[in-house]
Amino acid sequence: MTSIKDFLSKINTSPVVRSYVAMDRGYGFPMLSIVGDRLLVTVFYYRVLPRKDDKSLIMPPEYVLSFDYPSCRLANFEALRMSPRAEGVDFEKPVGTFRHDAIKDLDRAAYQAKKDELYALLDRLIANLGGEGEFTDEDERRLAALYQLLTEPSLHPAYRICAPQFFSRFIAE
Repeated sequence: MTSIKDFLSKINTSPVVRSYVAMDRGYGFPMLSIVGDRLLVTVFYYRVLPRKDDKSLIMPPEYVLSFDYPSCRLANFEALRMSPRAEGVDFEKPVGTFRHDAIKDLDRAAYQAKKDELYALLDRLIANLGGEGEFTDEDERRLAALYQLLTEPSLHPAYRICAPQFFSRFIAE
């Protein structure tokens, strides 16, 4: 099975992303959805403006891409600047800052450890969806807790729009 980290690495170096998403864009945490018999991984891309005070500015997401798992085939591409779904969004105005309060005291190693744990739980969930392995209620609670901890609250509206069922199950408090 392809790990979610390897999958993200593969899509982020793919010709689609390299051609259509500006190189300086970061991406949000992956969201899963099942469409028919396909598992899709959705990510959005946004700009971060670094600041010296460890309060980098987060700009609104600009691109939403969904990929078939594990093939990495593009299933959907949306440029939010052109989308009616983002009508009224000022893409030049920050929506928040990075390091929100819940993670402000984590050093780089601790943050990465939490992110790695989230990805490991996503791997377990993906395996379970494919009929392999177990994904327990405790795994689900822990995955939700990690999403709630690690996702920037100012980006929650984007997560909700991109994957409403995933958002309500794992991110919404």
